[in-house]
Amino acid sequence: MFKRLFVCFVVFLFFLNISCKKQEPFVDAAFVFLKWASAVKNLNYKDYSECEAFPKDQEVFKTLYKDFYYSDLITRNIEQFHEGQYKTDIEGYKYNYKNVYFECKRVARESGKVIENMKGEVEFIKYINGPKVDKGWLMHNRTFIRIGFGD
Repeated sequence: MFKRLFVCFVVFLFFLNISCKKQEPFVDAAFVFLKWASAVKNLNYKDYSECEAFPKDQEVFKTLYKDFYYSDLITRNIEQFHEGQYKTDIEGYKYNYKNVYFECKRVARESGKVIENMKGEVEFIKYINGPKVDKGWLMHNRTFIRIGFGD
């Protein structure tokens, strides 16, 4: 009886060890987009640059977002990427891609008031080779369209 319990305990530990192996957390593109919006709001260049495939330099970032930020970001649709469909960047590295469609508000930094209601899309890329392969989904291109004025 004791041997059976011991064997069961060893088997349990074995499966527990296998299931607890360190795995990279899955970070979806929508989470990256929310992190980007927070970085823009807080003028946090470090977080911003972690979200971008090709980030602007720090001075351009501060100049670009000195007067406004985005809030109330809602993702409307997230495309699935298709295995085997790749694009190539200017350095020849391949990546998967998908678009995220969203709505948000553009807010004046000084007053905190909504300037415009916006919608648009963001292309996310995930490298399959090259030096950025471990960075997960990165923002590559975005389009904002004004759909109305603020409150």
